[in-house]
Amino acid sequence: MNKLRKTLWAAAIVPLAIVWSVAASAQSYPNKPIKLIVTWNAGGSTDVIARLLAGPLGKALGQPVAVANRPGGGGSLGTQAALDAPRDGYTVLATTSGNHILTPLKNDVGYKFDDFEPIGQLVAATIILAVREDSPWKTLDDLVKAAKADPGKYTFGAVPNGMPNLTLNGLASAAGFEVVHIPQQGGAPGVTALLGGNVDMLPANAATVAANIKGGKLRGLAVFSSKRDAAFPDIPTAQEQGFAVFGSPFVGLAIAKGVPQEVLDKLRSALAKVANDQTFKDRTLKTATSITYLPADEFGKIWARDWNNYAPMLRK
Repeated sequence: MNKLRKTLWAAAIVPLAIVWSVAASAQSYPNKPIKLIVTWNAGGSTDVIARLLAGPLGKALGQPVAVANRPGGGGSLGTQAALDAPRDGYTVLATTSGNHILTPLKNDVGYKFDDFEPIGQLVAATIILAVREDSPWKTLDDLVKAAKADPGKYTFGAVPNGMPNLTLNGLASAAGFEVVHIPQQGGAPGVTALLGGNVDMLPANAATVAANIKGGKLRGLAVFSSKRDAAFPDIPTAQEQGFAVFGSPFVGLAIAKGVPQEVLDKLRSALAKVANDQTFKDRTLKTATSITYLPADEFGKIWARDWNNYAPMLRK
C-alpha cells in the first residue's frame, strides 16, 4: 500500500515540477544570449537592420543578441531553423515578406505564417529600381522605352517570388515590356550582380542599394511607394512617372508558437522600447531605412492580409 502511495505521489508531483520549472524559467528570462536568425545573406537589407537592432535590443533585454545568417531556400531554411528551436525564447526570427509569406505560398516548405507569434514590425521597406551609374537610362521612362523596343534583351536580378521580384513583374505588366529574371539568393548578391554587369537592373529594398546609390555607383530610377522616401528625396515614385505600381515588404520579429506568454511579453516590450527610441531611428535612417513600428497585434494582421492578397497569385 505504501509503495502504491509513493508511486501515485511521484506521478502527481512530476508534472507539477515541470510546470514550476517552466514558470521559473520564464520569470528569469533571459539569462543567456539570444540568437536572432536572419534568413538572408549578410549585407542585405534585413541583415543591416538586424545588426543595428541587436545591440539596443540586447541592452533592453539584459542579455546579448547575436545575429546568425541562415540563407537559402527563399528564406525557408532559416525560418525552419527558428521553428525547430526549443520554445524557450532564445531563438528569435528576423522575418520578412519573402520568407514568411511569399516562399511558403509558392512552395511546400513545411510551415505557414501562423506557425509563429508576431513580436512586432520594424520596417515597411521602400523598394528602389536601381541601375548602374553608367547605364544610359536616366529615368524610368528611358528603361521602359528600351525594354519595349527589345523584348527579352534586358535582365533583372531578384530573389524568386520575393516582393522586389513581384513588384518588377507588376511594372513590366503595367508598362507592357518583357525582361528576363536572373534569380538571386538575396539583396546583397543582387547588388554584386548588378555592379558586375551580370544583370541590367535590380529592384531591391532601399537599405540594400543605399550605400552604392549614395556612393555614385548606382542610380535609382523609381521607388514603388505612395510617396518619395525621406532618405532618397530625389528619386521619384513610379506613380509620379505614370505607373501605379506599389511594393512595400515588411521586416519584423517573430518567434515560434509555444513560447511562454511571459517570455513573449518581454520580447514585445523590449522591441517596442527600441523601435520608439529616437537614437535608434536616426541610426537606421542613415542606412536608408525608416522605422515603421507596429505592435504584435497589428503586425499579425499584416501577415494575414498579405497571405490572402498573394495566395491567388502564387498558388497556381
